[in-house]
Amino acid sequence: MDTRDARSVEHTLLQASALIATAASARRRQPARPTAVRHLYPSQLAATAGRLIDHAEHFVVVTTAGRPELTSVFAPGLRALEAARARGVPARVLLGPRAVRASRARLLRLSAGGCEIRVDAGEPREILLIDGVLALIVPPAEAPGQRPTLVRDPSMVGVTCQLLKGTWNTARPLREFHGAVARLRAEPAQDVLSCLRDGLTDEAAARRMRVSLRTYRRKVAQIMEELGITSRFQAGRRAAELGVLPAGDL
Repeated sequence: MDTRDARSVEHTLLQASALIATAASARRRQPARPTAVRHLYPSQLAATAGRLIDHAEHFVVVTTAGRPELTSVFAPGLRALEAARARGVPARVLLGPRAVRASRARLLRLSAGGCEIRVDAGEPREILLIDGVLALIVPPAEAPGQRPTLVRDPSMVGVTCQLLKGTWNTARPLREFHGAVARLRAEPAQDVLSCLRDGLTDEAAARRMRVSLRTYRRKVAQIMEELGITSRFQAGRRAAELGVLPAGDL
């Protein structure tokens, strides 16, 4: 190899080395890509939820059953949601009956501000969905060993979106839910709930209410529809959750 060839090779190696150094430097300057699934400690939950809502750009979905141990997370989350609505971010809230009772005033303000709110007859999972690309999922109460999870994986977030969509479509709008609660607190419904609470047979209940057996059974069916249940055995628990259970021991 003559001197000119050696210099050419050396020049090429220097160029390659410079390119590698430039690429490495650029990679170091790039922010680290977030992991697809990240586990949180319960103490991080409230701050993380608030921060995610604060940075939402396209839409926010919140679902909660209103578990008492998550009150410290739910209340600040609703405040952050009010701020998100104020800056024009669309929002949906899916609640269990217990959560409605605990936050009635704030929910009414959110609804008046354009937030879509529905009530699920059961107990929805505790989930925060941001812009369709990120989900914060709290484990159910019966899984105390599990930790809250922040999910960025597109397929997992997509499945979560579809599940929430199905539940949302079967839930009651907040105004309709409040109407049902008002009807359940009225005297005719309270009479039926008292009979169910006392464990009366249909015949005995009809005699107490001074109506026909057919009329009583029709009223029971109407009450069950208002409560969103399919079994009479669920009536006491659901009425208690809604705050419409008549005084007395179930």
